[in-house]
Formats: sequence, structure tokens, C-alpha cells
Amino acid sequence: MSSQKNGQKMVKGEMLTFILVYFSIYGGMHVYLFWKTQQAFYIQGIGLFALVFFLILMILGPILVRLMDRAGMILPATLLSYVAYSWMGAVLWFLSLGLMKDIFNLLVRAGSHFLPSAARFVIPARPGFVAIAFIITAACVWGTIEASTIRVRRVTLTTPLLESDSRPLKVAQISDLHLGLLVGRRKLTRVLDLLKENQPDILVSTGDMVDGIAPHLNHLSELFAAFRPPLGKFAVTGNHEYYAGIKDSLKFHRESGFTVLRGQNIEVGAISIIGVDDPAGSRMNGTSMTDENAILPQSGHRRFTILLKHRPIIREASPGRFDLQISGHAHGGQLFPFNYLVQIRYPMIAGLYPLANGAALYTSRGTGTWGPPMRLSASPEITIFTIIESQ
Repeated sequence: MSSQKNGQKMVKGEMLTFILVYFSIYGGMHVYLFWKTQQAFYIQGIGLFALVFFLILMILGPILVRLMDRAGMILPATLLSYVAYSWMGAVLWFLSLGLMKDIFNLLVRAGSHFLPSAARFVIPARPGFVAIAFIITAACVWGTIEASTIRVRRVTLTTPLLESDSRPLKVAQISDLHLGLLVGRRKLTRVLDLLKENQPDILVSTGDMVDGIAPHLNHLSELFAAFRPPLGKFAVTGNHEYYAGIKDSLKFHRESGFTVLRGQNIEVGAISIIGVDDPAGSRMNGTSMTDENAILPQSGHRRFTILLKHRPIIREASPGRFDLQISGHAHGGQLFPFNYLVQIRYPMIAGLYPLANGAALYTSRGTGTWGPPMRLSASPEITIFTIIESQ
């Protein structure tokens, strides 16, 4: 009980820190946008009031969406989420492009002290603002299209650990679907159609399947439950399962036909699958998660072993005790150029990476979206792993 109370205190502290950081950073981005808008157009009167009101509403938007979702106000929450989260993507791009313009102008002005004719290359406030707005509009349109286009990526792995008479085994991975207000029946139907086309033996989900309040997603569990690969469906928790409420999230997984592996090792056909909880669980619930080292087989194991783990982080002692770690979480960065920032935290951001002792890590770009309902240079994906016996 005391550990749970400590966990709750920790969560409250983290939530307060998050709110302070959120308003400082996201609010600061809107102050920058306001400043640049005024430089370009010098809005006054009712227009100025409307601009300030809109910017404040957009700053509060993600918080209001969450509160309305929890209160069961699904339609207004959905409408506001489309606006607020699309705006979030636009503001992120405005910040990056605006700063690039400012730095360019600063360098040109500095150079004009030595070469006065260089001053003519300074980008004026209004034309620069309009050009940036045009670029952002095009990026939003393309990003929305890219987010709706799910790619099937195929990875073939060979191993001597399959039985000699085993046929190739197909394992499908979905990750970071983020079912909620913005990702719903239409997206899930497309995902399931692609899975049916590829006929995997096993389906795995590497976390963040849900994003909204899980009880509101019950109508989607029937769609998931109707898809039954021959060797089963397995999942692990991501951080958003805890944010949405772990009890309801696990219920949604079960009703969707998934076996959630929480520090468990299970034999499936000719392979072993191990799953571990996301660390968000230990922070939010005050309970310790099962250490993967306690459940991974020793080196020299005799079955091909897959480790399902939400975050693409490798424990130093683990490679060689599994053959393939399948992860997600990073979304491939989701929006260029912010993939470079994400890659600082998660260097193995997307794709297949060889590890020590013959192991490998595959990090999914994710199947859905979080925040802005857009992707740029990080298309959503379903991954099909074909595991065959090496000759």
C-alpha cells in the first residue's frame, strides 16, 4: 500500500512537472508565433483579440481534449482534437522554419557590415511569413496523406534454432496504434485488412495500442477479436496503456483476443516469445516491473526467442539471450525534422539493427499517430517477419 501511495505521489509530481514544462515550451512557441504574426501584419482591435483568444485556446487544447474525453464528451473532444493536434504540428514546423529564417537574416545582416550589398538578401517579415505559411500548409496536407498510407515492411530472418521440418514462420507486428479520438474504426479496419492479406501465423503488438480512455474503445475490440491468426495474438504494455488507465487497457486487450505478456515467457509453435511491461508502470503504480534478465533464457538457448519490449532500449547483458527484440515507441520521429531530436534519445529509431551475439533489434515506425494526425518522412507501418531455418 505504501509503495502505491509513493507511486501516486511520484505521478502527481511528474504531472506537475509536465504541466510546467508544457506551458513553458508550448506556450513559448505560441508567443514566438504571436510575435512573428505581429511583425508581419501588425493586427489591432478585434483581430488582435481574436488572435490571442485562438492561440490561448490552442495552448489549452490538448488538456481540454483530455478532460472532455474523460467526461464522456466524445464528439466535441474529437472535433477539438483534430484542430488542436493538427495545429500542434503546424506550430512545430513554424518554429523550425521561423528560426531558420531568423538565423539566415541574422547572418545576412552581420555580413552586410563587410559587404553592404548583401543586405538585399534579408527576408522581409510579411513575405517570409507568407512563404512559411504556404510551406506548412503543404506539409500538413502531405503529412495527413502519408499518415493514412500504411506500408507493409518485410523482414526475413534465418536461424538454426527452428526445427528441421518447420515451415517458415510469419510474425506480424503492429505498434503505437494509439486508438482513441483520432485513430478509430477506419484506421483499424485498414490495419486488419492488411493483416488478413498477409496471413501471419502470429500477431504481436509492442505497446501503445490505446491512447484514449479505454472504455470508449469497446466497440473496436470486436473488430480485433474477429482476426485470429493460427498461433495467437500477443502484446505488451506501452506507456500510454498506463496513461489511459491500465485496468481498462488490459481489459480492452483481452476482449480484442490478445494475451498480454507482463514479464512472461511463452512457447508458441517453434519459437519462444517474452514480453515485459513498460517502465511507466513502475512509476505510476509504484510496483516494480519484472526484470527481463530474470525471464530471458541463458545464452546458448535452443529455441528462437523474440523479446517484445515497447521502448527500443537494449540492456547490455541481454543480446544473445534473445534473437530478436521487437519494439516501437519512437514513431520513427513521426514529423521531419523532429526525427533528429527523437534520435538523440533513441538512436535505433527505426528499422533493423544488428546487435552483439547474433541478436537483432527491430524498431517499428508505428502504425498510428500520436499528437498531430500527420507523418512526414516516417510512414506508418505493419511489419511482417518471416523466420526461416538456415541451411
